[in-house]
Amino acid sequence: MFGGRSFRTKKQQLAYEASIAGRYQKRLNKNPFLYFGLPFCGLIVLGTFWLSEFTSVRYEQKDRKIQEMNEKEIINLKTNKRQFDIKEEYYRMQGIAEQDWEPVRVKRLEGESENVW
Repeated sequence: MFGGRSFRTKKQQLAYEASIAGRYQKRLNKNPFLYFGLPFCGLIVLGTFWLSEFTSVRYEQKDRKIQEMNEKEIINLKTNKRQFDIKEEYYRMQGIAEQDWEPVRVKRLEGESENVW
């Protein structure tokens, strides 16, 4: 109703100001950046350094999978390749379409329309 601030009696107000929360609130009102902004920014900076450890582990695992090849392995890859001929590939793909099959009409349920237009 009044901005979320509860009413305190004079005795309660003195007790609040003597507590840790009251002293912090008083200092926060005088220097908001020093008591709120600086710790917040520091927390963000420390968080980025802490999270960088997790991301570095991720990239290290990817680097382990990718290895540098020496000349002998490269030569083996080149010699074991299948020769590519465009005509041969064309005829090979044409053979896929010549498999034994024929279109068969699905039987309709009793009373179902034939959908012939």
